[in-house]
Amino acid sequence: MKRRRRRPQDTTSTGRVTSHFTREGTPKNAYRTEREAQSAAQLAWTLNRAELDVYRCDYCHQWHMGKRFRDD
Repeated sequence: MKRRRRRPQDTTSTGRVTSHFTREGTPKNAYRTEREAQSAAQLAWTLNRAELDVYRCDYCHQWHMGKRFRDD
């Protein structure tokens, strides 16, 4: 499994960590285990053909899903 590159923590003017929010401004789902996050990513693939990676958050130490990181 390829590891995601770490990016510096960005904060908005409200002081919220942007990695915890989607582009629409809604909070990302957090999963307690990698297995739970992988299951949710698999369901997203099955329902929507969405290719999502799971990663452990440096801020909250839980698991999130996100679009695949491109190495172009």
